[in-house]
Amino acid sequence: FTLRHPEIFDRQLRAILRASADCDAVRIMFPMIGSIDEWRLARARFNHCATQVMAEQANGHRVRLGLMVELPAVVDLIDDFAADAAFFSIGTNDFIQYTLGVDRTNEKVAGYYCPHHPAVLRGLKRIADGANRRGIPVSVCGEMAHDPRYIPFFVGIGVRELSVDPVYLPSVQREVGRYTITEAQHYAHSLLLQPTIAGVEERL
Repeated sequence: FTLRHPEIFDRQLRAILRASADCDAVRIMFPMIGSIDEWRLARARFNHCATQVMAEQANGHRVRLGLMVELPAVVDLIDDFAADAAFFSIGTNDFIQYTLGVDRTNEKVAGYYCPHHPAVLRGLKRIADGANRRGIPVSVCGEMAHDPRYIPFFVGIGVRELSVDPVYLPSVQREVGRYTITEAQHYAHSLLLQPTIAGVEERL
């Protein structure tokens, strides 16, 4: 929508750039990116707006650009994205939905929405690996991020940031503290070896 309506997109980007004049930690995350082409178009709009705002106040280049990884199409291109993005955030709710072709809001098929499907877990691992190879931050948001069954999995595949509602912070912190990095890595490896949903469930 924003790429089809640059007048709206540019207004939003310029507002963020102006508001970030005295801040060094502003990040802009583009959602629903499905190709390098879309990423570059969005980044080009940002650069265009940054040039405009820089004429007013020198703050445009403090902003870091990243993407919300939600579409399976990104997985095979993850190294290409990691070479150009400042960070990733994995949106697990949509990533699961689109990986499995399941509308999680439709009660007739919601039972097929399975966060621990082997394809989902292996896809998450590939995304984290791509980020870690390039040394860029990768965070996780969505329901999986606060589920105690998956927290050690995320730690084990190299995720170091979990984005959760504040109500979940105490339980997430407790769960993270229960494992060493090595234990989490072994746990993640045991899940990733399984080719079936049942096999993963036995180890969760």
